[in-house]
Amino acid sequence: MNWIEKASLRQRLAVPLIAFIFSLFIILQGYNYVNTYQVQQTNLIDRIKVLSNGVSVNLQAALLFDDEITASEVLHAFSADKEILQALLLKSDGRLFAEYRKDGLVAKAPNRTLQLEIAKNGYALGEDAIYILIPIFLDNEVIAKIRLIVSKEGLNETRLSAMRVAFSLFGLIIIFSYIFIAKIQQWVITPVVNLNDAMQGIILRGEFGQRPNVATSDELGDLTLSFNKMADKLEERQKQLNFVLDKVEQERDFGKQIITAVQHGLFAINKKNGQILLSNDASKKLFPEKLDDEFSDIFLLDIINAQEEGKLKEIITQCQEVDDLLIQTKQDSTLQVTTRVLPNKEQLLFSIMDVTEVIQNRTQQKLAANVFKNSQDGVLIFDSLGNLTLMNPAFTEMFGYELNDLIRLSMTQLFDGKHFTTSTNLLAESIERFGQWHGEVLEKDKNGVELPLYIKASKIKDDEQNGQNSYIFIFSNLSDAKERDRLYYLAHHDTLTGLPNRSKFYKSANQTIEKNKLTTGQFGLCYLDLDGFKLVNDTYGHDAGDEVLRVVAKRLENAVRKGDLACRLAGDEFVLFIEPVQDKMQLAELSSRVIESIQKPIAYKGITLFVGVSIGVTIAYYNEEKDIDYVLKESDQAMYEAKLSGKGQYIFYEV
Repeated sequence: MNWIEKASLRQRLAVPLIAFIFSLFIILQGYNYVNTYQVQQTNLIDRIKVLSNGVSVNLQAALLFDDEITASEVLHAFSADKEILQALLLKSDGRLFAEYRKDGLVAKAPNRTLQLEIAKNGYALGEDAIYILIPIFLDNEVIAKIRLIVSKEGLNETRLSAMRVAFSLFGLIIIFSYIFIAKIQQWVITPVVNLNDAMQGIILRGEFGQRPNVATSDELGDLTLSFNKMADKLEERQKQLNFVLDKVEQERDFGKQIITAVQHGLFAINKKNGQILLSNDASKKLFPEKLDDEFSDIFLLDIINAQEEGKLKEIITQCQEVDDLLIQTKQDSTLQVTTRVLPNKEQLLFSIMDVTEVIQNRTQQKLAANVFKNSQDGVLIFDSLGNLTLMNPAFTEMFGYELNDLIRLSMTQLFDGKHFTTSTNLLAESIERFGQWHGEVLEKDKNGVELPLYIKASKIKDDEQNGQNSYIFIFSNLSDAKERDRLYYLAHHDTLTGLPNRSKFYKSANQTIEKNKLTTGQFGLCYLDLDGFKLVNDTYGHDAGDEVLRVVAKRLENAVRKGDLACRLAGDEFVLFIEPVQDKMQLAELSSRVIESIQKPIAYKGITLFVGVSIGVTIAYYNEEKDIDYVLKESDQAMYEAKLSGKGQYIFYEV
């Protein structure tokens, strides 16, 4: 009966009542149906037997004189009863002596089972008829039997009539039940449900707007009226309480916003034992592995882990107020600490800021300034507008110019042929396209003395200056032979990856083509552009991008033969110069191997980086008289087709 406990009030009231009414109806109608059918059946059989006894007396004479005609006429007396279908007069030896058939009808004879029942009871009930056997006595001796077949249409009609009455009563009961349940719904259930909904709204959702209607003037009506009065008073009190809570919440939120807006770690400390009582969000970022939302067992000395713990302990126990005190931790970080005594004299407020990076930056700036000042190479730095901003002493010593001599000259004016003969157009094109230019030149100092120089110009994006570009020029004197060798290497190799650069590529490739132009051999060119490299730079910074370029360069060096050339052109663009080449299959296998190698993960500072590569491949004959620029453009075009076709694949250039 668990369901009744979980059922609604409507179900609890309606289901038992309806079940009782229907059960009582079924019992009474079942009894009435069975009793009516049995009475009708008994009356029918008794009536037939009475008629049969009268006929049997009249048949005694016909049987004694063996008069079949008279017997048949007597049997027609059964036609007086319309339900008798057939009457057979059988002599004691079982021979048919006479018969009566209603309208010549041939009735179905009883089966073996019915015959046994007739022999036992004198009658039997079949599916379509009743079979009755009437013995005819003469001097207490059975001289013949009358076998009657009686129609059951009357009994069936009686049964159908009883069922029609039952269904009519059933319909009335359904109508009565519906009306009764509707009234229960109106008088009891609906007021109770409305009252419950209103109570649930107050208890669970804090809603006071719902009020049940007073529908009756009985006890439920009184209860509803009382509830409405109580809800009105509760609503008024709730409004007053909400007003007070809103004011408190506004003040609390204001204080929270102030504390949250502070980017320094704030700690409220118990001076007795240094236990952390409260801290802000910035403090959790300052000590992410040591601080959580529970402060019951966390102490400031434990999370700071200072090298000079005694000084920090003295500040806490004596409630000292300090400003911008630098504390060195055992993890080699530097913290700047400021303290203030709170109105509660037992508590101290700590403001802590990690200044490790700031101090390192200052140190690096000082170091960079010293390097700039003491460098043997002359250095000029221009801003995004091309104005000279910095010049180091080595430049003055090398050329004889002071800062005041050049400060009013733009980068374009400086390289206009009057001061330096290096082409401005060449510089500008190379810097804008590749971010750098370098080369050996012969320039004159202020007094007209010629100097063999190696100049490297680079474009630097300064994120602190809204992403504006600065330009740095480094002038190295090639007068010394060792310096000349060192700078020759720098001039022909990429400083980040150590791979041969664009200049070295052009020089080596042209020399190889020129040397073999009278042969029928082939060489191959693979133009590589990394996939996903910009995403690495944007997500993890340029240091991560530099690490990717270094690893890719090493993998390319390992992928080619000793006589082949792997170069970095610029940015994330590389080229493989393969010679000699037997057929396209050789370059296809190389390209597949390179793609698989570059797609392997790259570990960087505890994270895993992934890049891919798209490759354009060209194969050419030495004697085709194609210069290296022409072949490079073909492979570049094939590489862009590989990019457009889904990346991470190689495509051969097709004419």
